[in-house]
Amino acid sequence: MSFIVTLILLSSADTLSAQMLSEGCDLHRTRLIPYPTAAAASQRGLERQRYMQPVVEWLQGENGALQGEYTFPFSWLERQVFLRVEATGYGYEVFVNGKRVGLSTNGYAAAEFNITKPSREDKNRVEIRPLEVNPMAAIECFEAKAEAMPTAYIISQPRVRVREILSDVEVGKSGVANAVFSVVMQNLTLGRKSARLAYEIYLNDTVRLTGGYRDVSLGMHGVDTLRFGATVADTLLWSCDRAQRLSLRMYNRIEGRDVEFYDMPVALRELRYEDGEFRINGEPWGDEWRVMSPNATLAEVAEAVDAGAKALRFTAGCVAETVLEYCDARGVYVALTAPINSSLSGTSRKKGGNPSNDPAWREGYVERILQLIHSTKRHACVVAYCLADDSANGICLYEGYIAAKKVAGNRPVFYADGGNEWNND
Repeated sequence: MSFIVTLILLSSADTLSAQMLSEGCDLHRTRLIPYPTAAAASQRGLERQRYMQPVVEWLQGENGALQGEYTFPFSWLERQVFLRVEATGYGYEVFVNGKRVGLSTNGYAAAEFNITKPSREDKNRVEIRPLEVNPMAAIECFEAKAEAMPTAYIISQPRVRVREILSDVEVGKSGVANAVFSVVMQNLTLGRKSARLAYEIYLNDTVRLTGGYRDVSLGMHGVDTLRFGATVADTLLWSCDRAQRLSLRMYNRIEGRDVEFYDMPVALRELRYEDGEFRINGEPWGDEWRVMSPNATLAEVAEAVDAGAKALRFTAGCVAETVLEYCDARGVYVALTAPINSSLSGTSRKKGGNPSNDPAWREGYVERILQLIHSTKRHACVVAYCLADDSANGICLYEGYIAAKKVAGNRPVFYADGGNEWNND
């Protein structure tokens, strides 16, 4: 009989873990909008254009469900279509034309869903249904801010697409720095495909610093990273004293056709954290952090910065993309905290105590931590990550730290409430 009971308990734990994980989400990334021409890309707008449609009108349905529409034009037939939902403040399911396409249990970071298959030519219906029961309530003991209407975009990309764009910098000697750009390319077809990625880097949108192109050939569902470098004067590096940014312009060409354009501000900076000290572009930095709510408005953040704050540590939750973009532009250092706070469960690590030491929650913790990093890592202002707030410690935060260190790059990972254990830089 004891053997049977053990099996039942294990099955229950597996079920709980499965309920806490998102489903159908594409790999998380910082917002990346393709444009149909170089001129359109230079505007960097979020209004409707050939390759992106914001869902602007939502109708309230039963049980809080929200319904919107988008148009699938004939020109998208040879492309892939994605739905990007920014932070909502609650977990939700996504349906397209009545078909369930995915689930996000983390409403505090953006999520993307490939909706190519359920989409049909002309008008389509998208529905976001809030989860009736929040399976993550035990670790969301913070002030939640639910959005009345979600911010969502329908994005069209070619079948060989730009998946992600990252940069890294190493300060050299004689007043120069070496920058390396990494562009992740992905083939979403069942056969081998080739593409050419052309790039240019500009200063003040007028002075061309460098340019060139890279060719890539990808097998079925293949992924590869194209890298190109640039040597720049160290006076062009980004810091709180000089929030200098460059412009990265790219286009993706397949079979002689230009299929997507990008033009984005790029802030280059070298970050090192050693022996408890930050070094930005080789210079030591150690100002105090000002703690702020992730729900702070752009006006509140600007007020804090104007009052002299150079470093902001946001507590558990979701910081708006507009706030991070503002901090990039102003040269403000930011530490972000994963949306994890299990303080109402107490500090006990015994069974039935804090979920931070319950293996059934492990994947849910790791998913939230990685989602935070992947959806913000292109922002130069983000110089550190925090695992959680006031969540005791245990296996979930140990595993979360290990996973975070693999993808956070040179950004340190902190957890001040963990009792000075090893999972805190």
